[in-house]
Amino acid sequence: MTVTLDDLVDIRAEHPDKKIVLTSGTFDLLHVGHLEYLNGVKAYGDIVVVMMSGDARVKARKGPSRPIIPEADRMEMLDALKVVDYVFIDPSKLPPGQMDPIHAEIVAQLQPDMYVTDGEDIRFSKVMDASKQAILPRSNKQVSTSNIIEEIIRRA
Repeated sequence: MTVTLDDLVDIRAEHPDKKIVLTSGTFDLLHVGHLEYLNGVKAYGDIVVVMMSGDARVKARKGPSRPIIPEADRMEMLDALKVVDYVFIDPSKLPPGQMDPIHAEIVAQLQPDMYVTDGEDIRFSKVMDASKQAILPRSNKQVSTSNIIEEIIRRA
């Protein structure tokens, strides 16, 4: 289900006895590595909530030619996956790498039991106890959106 920041408090209220797992990412050109990652996230709890990077944030982090897939379409794709229960767009307006108080608000409203990521994430490492954070290694299949784009260019 696609939700907004204002809906996060309702997720905890609707699932008081469930273990809620928050994760984040771009999820551009959805591929098997994303599915493996999200299945790994699901292993940490009952309800998977994905905070997806919006188009402006992706451009700031990955360059002006990204994302390939617009945020509305990426949200729809994530929402269609069985492993994802809720998805919302990261409301941060600050450039990547800068702390934004909105992430502390997300934690306060959602009250996730775990935050799972593929590397250290300062957005949550400073607002959540370390025991509620986990790092999943990237897929060993060496698949990524960047690699897919490079392969398409190589074949063109």
